[in-house]
Amino acid sequence: MSLSLPGAMEGSSRYPSVFVVDGPARGAPFVPPVPRSQKTRPHGQLFLGLLVLMALAGLAVQAYFLIRFRKELDKATAQGAAQASHERLIQDPRPPPPPEKPGAHLTAASFTVTGNDTLQWEHQHGLAFLQEMGYEAGSLICRKPGHYYVYTKVSLEHASCSTVPQAIRLVTHSVCKRTPLYPREIVLLTNIVPSCGTETWRQNSFLAGVVQLQEKEEIYVKVSQAQLVRAKDGTRSYFGTFMI
Repeated sequence: MSLSLPGAMEGSSRYPSVFVVDGPARGAPFVPPVPRSQKTRPHGQLFLGLLVLMALAGLAVQAYFLIRFRKELDKATAQGAAQASHERLIQDPRPPPPPEKPGAHLTAASFTVTGNDTLQWEHQHGLAFLQEMGYEAGSLICRKPGHYYVYTKVSLEHASCSTVPQAIRLVTHSVCKRTPLYPREIVLLTNIVPSCGTETWRQNSFLAGVVQLQEKEEIYVKVSQAQLVRAKDGTRSYFGTFMI
């Protein structure tokens, strides 16, 4: 917009024209400049989101292959077990019997004594048994060579010691062996018990040990005063062995 003073054209002197420039309109909104970091933030968030998606995808693929590997392993294990069981059934349809070691247990439910003080035992009834062992005339006969644990217990009793001579008041309890390799008996275990310490006398004698036996060798029990041995229900006096 331009303005002219009145009378400016009428005189000889002229005045310069005055020009007024309008200023900016008042009341216009002010927009602040956007920082550069705010302009690039959406790109960074997108990049982080892509990384998270890639990590989740990798975990999913790994889980998938682990599940497949587990299924294949279970399938192979089941097939191997079934094949092994089938082969065992073909080779031997019956389970193998448990190994049995020789052994015997003899009782004195009823007692008899031979002339050489060898005790005779019950070997068939009650608590008595024979397993891979023979029995004859009070002797256990070895059928399988090896080391054996041998044990024997006798219960001794005398009701009236006053009638027993002093010279025979000792009882010898022994385990002996008879072998084809030697002409005489061999004493393996022995115990000497003094008898008749009181008027009514009772005493137990126990022997046990490990011996080596060969096939056809015999072991037996001898008691010097065999009439003092008491037998009742097979639990007071007994004789036995088993392979170790």
